[in-house]
Order: sequence, then C-alpha cells, then structure tokens
Amino acid sequence: MNTVYKILFEMRLLHEFYLTDKEGKTIFDFPAQADRLNFLKQRFDTDAENIEDEIAFELPEKTKVLFDNYHLKLVPTYAGFKVAVNVIPKKLPGGTVVYEPKYTLPDDLCLSILAVKKSQRLDSFTNAKMEKILPAMYYFSNENTVTGPRIFPFLSADITAFDAGATYEQGELVKFAANDYREFYKDDADAVQWISLSGKAFANENDRMLLPLNFYYAFPKNTAVTKADFLLKDKDGNTVDKYQFKGIQPLRKVQLAIDPKKVLQIPGPAVTDQMVYSLKVTGNGGYNKTHKLIFYQNEQEIRDSLALIVMKVKTSVPAYNLIDNLGRLITRKLPDQTVNPLPPVFELNFKSKPSFWRYINNRRKNLKVGLHPDFLLSKNGLLVTKKPRSLTYSATLFRKPDNSLYYLPNPEPYQTLTFENNKLYSDILVQESTLFPLAP
Repeated sequence: MNTVYKILFEMRLLHEFYLTDKEGKTIFDFPAQADRLNFLKQRFDTDAENIEDEIAFELPEKTKVLFDNYHLKLVPTYAGFKVAVNVIPKKLPGGTVVYEPKYTLPDDLCLSILAVKKSQRLDSFTNAKMEKILPAMYYFSNENTVTGPRIFPFLSADITAFDAGATYEQGELVKFAANDYREFYKDDADAVQWISLSGKAFANENDRMLLPLNFYYAFPKNTAVTKADFLLKDKDGNTVDKYQFKGIQPLRKVQLAIDPKKVLQIPGPAVTDQMVYSLKVTGNGGYNKTHKLIFYQNEQEIRDSLALIVMKVKTSVPAYNLIDNLGRLITRKLPDQTVNPLPPVFELNFKSKPSFWRYINNRRKNLKVGLHPDFLLSKNGLLVTKKPRSLTYSATLFRKPDNSLYYLPNPEPYQTLTFENNKLYSDILVQESTLFPLAP
C-alpha cells in the first residue's frame, strides 16, 4: 500500500519589508486571505526576495520525536512552511475523499516550530520596541488561552489599546478601536502623530513572552532604581520564587536564574495556561511593572530564534482547529476532483521599522531649500521626509496629493539607521543634480 501524505496546515510569515510593491502597496492592504496569497504568489513567480533569506523553520529536539511518532513532516515553503501528515484516504458514499491521519492526533497535541534567525540582519529592519526590558522572544499559537484573543487567520495576540498616559516610541503599534490600528511618531515640531495601518493583526509586544530559564532584566534608562524586588507567580497567583537586588548606583541590568524544578517549561506534547507565569517587579521611586512569561527548557535552541510557533490540534476557537470533529483533515477532495476546502493557512504579519528619510549632499554642502515640498522639509541644509516611511527591500515611489507617483531615491535595503532625539533616520547621500540642486 502506498504511503500518502497530505497537508495538515500551512503557516505564512508575511513581512512588510519584502512584501511591498513599487507603488507602496503592501500585502496587508488586501482584506481577503485569497488576495494576500495571490500577492504572495506573484512575488514567488518573479523570484522576489523573501523572508526565507532571514529565517529558517526548525523543529526542537522534543518536537522531532513527536513528528516521528505521528508521521509528520515539516516542509519549507516560500515565506513559511507546511506540515504534512501520513493519512489514510477514505471515500464517502457521495464520492468525496476525506483523509484520516494514520496515527490519531490527540486533541491536545501541540506541535512546536522554531523560527530561527540566520543572522541579526532581521532585527535591523523589523519593527519592535527599541528599549527592551526583557530579552523575550515571540510566542505565537493558534490557541488563545496563553496570549489572549486573536483575529483569524492570524497567530499573533491583539495589540494593546491606546493609553493616554503611556510613552510611545517611533513606530510603536497601538489599537484605538476594532480594526483601527496606528503607528506612533513625532513630526518635525515634536507633535504627536499617528499613521493608520492596513491589516488587522501584527506581531507585537504582547507576543514577546518566551524566555530561557536564565535571563537579564534591563531597567529603563529613565529610571533610578537602587532596590528592586522580583516576585514570580503562577497562573493561580501562588508565589513560585522571590528575588531581590540592591545597589548604591541605579540598577541597569540584573540576572535572574529560574529554578527549573519550580516552573513548567516548553516545548512538550501539550501546552496549557498553567505554563504562563507573571513576574512582578517593584522598586524604589515608584517602579512597578508586571510581565507575562513562558519558560523554554533548552536555552541553546532559542538563542538565535525570532519566535516559537505552537500549533494545537484542537483549540478553543473552532476556526483554528487542524482537524475536524471526526478526527479528519480539514481538506478533502470532492467528486469533481477539486480540493475544497484547502488546508488551513495561518498567517503572521510583521511590520518594518519606519524611518524618516534624510537626504544629505555627498559633499556635505547645503541642499536648496523648498525642494519636493509635498514630501520633504528643509532642515539645516538637509531634506527630511515629513513623516517616516516603512523600510522595504525594493524601492518604492512617493504618492502626490493628486494620487500620481513621484520618484525620490530610497535608502539601501539593509543600511544602518541613525537614532537622534528619539527619532530614527535613514540617511541618503545624494549628488548635486537637477533633483537635488545646492543652495545658492
């Protein structure tokens, strides 16, 4: 008898840096998944650069055992991966062919896949908080009991709602209302501004909760804490452990070593909310923060990882299930030989860093004032975009008020950003030309 494998599910990691066309349209501009996948296919057909240059998807050692036991295979794809399973095809009385896993997949079985960075280059263009308190990695899942509700078919947690008392960084994502997500920046006059975003779900700080058992806690630069208490609690509020640090000078970074005998860790065949812990940190001067954490057993496995993706066979939200109520795959072949529905496709959206583009004469001479006024401001002999633009691999055009497109030089894809006065800049050297004449 032939061995048959069928796709259990697919996962696509969609990054704005690679998935923006020359007119500035991104994959997030398409509300329907079918249109997003078609946009992705067009990029594939043109052999466009994609996230696989930066990310490899790998199985943790413990997950390799599960894949062997249940006859599963991890299959790399363009901008993501698929998981295939050994199945037994069965024809129903009406002629529809369904697929049952040869080895029954338990409802609570969790499949963990690591997204491993091939280099640190990914961090240079991926939007994230610049000041990080914890070196946490992303935890994504189709089950919402760990990081809270999500929007199908996305695996990221919802973004935190706007807080008028919070201090935001350039590019930080905020939720103002349902389907109303915005990106923060301050303009040339340091007035608060927001850029409305296309798309419903993006990887964000609420997903950053995965830590090794040994890690450093970094106090924000604007604090002067000299005495700090750390209280680790389990899901039910029971104290697991306590830590205390004191110093004559303000504490900048302290190391915590979690006792592996006191906490549950992943990966494993099942992941539950019992694996979620809270770390409450208090200090003199009114310092008070609480962080939600999950601990990973093998520090070596996640040292260079962007994220852990955990897929549960049956979830609390049926749309995210990997199998149906009869234990069969979601996909099936109809009597007319069409496949409907297709295997479920889940998505992870990543925003690019937004930077102000700053045009500088290559001989450090002053550029003419008032050039390209729809987009640029003159400042100390330089020209700076009025608002930040997302970094992209391919060059993009500006769009004028009349909706026509307009060319100005773009930053190099992987160039280093400049951080000045709480703003990020992409510096672009330009020669004297009709596009960039010098000041008289």
